[in-house]
Amino acid sequence: MLSRKFRKILYFLVFLTPAMPAFADTEIICRVKSVGQRVFVLDSGIFSSNVLYKNKSGNLVDWCPETDSQKLSFGRGTAICKFSGIRLGNKLAWGETVIDFEKPSWKRRYRFAKLGGTWKQSQPGGRENATCDHR
Repeated sequence: MLSRKFRKILYFLVFLTPAMPAFADTEIICRVKSVGQRVFVLDSGIFSSNVLYKNKSGNLVDWCPETDSQKLSFGRGTAICKFSGIRLGNKLAWGETVIDFEKPSWKRRYRFAKLGGTWKQSQPGGRENATCDHR
């Protein structure tokens, strides 16, 4: 009887404990141009991950909800939101926003067209960076 309990405890310590830090949420805080300070949370699960941010009221909401014009993908510690047809001010934009949780950073690169105009490459105005830190 004691032997069986001991094996279960040993199994838990050896196999499940090292994996637990990987399931912990990772938070970074970024100062994003024209948005202000924003807290991003990487919610990592066993089978899927999601990126959330704290809105003004302090609630966690989806950072990049999947729609016809947005798609979320992941790399190693990196979340990429690809978007198209999104309005940014008086411009129609398409591109990607990248959040790196390992080396905290937030970057957006996009092409844009003024409403009723033709598109332009994202040189100087279509590139945004934010300074980020682990929370």
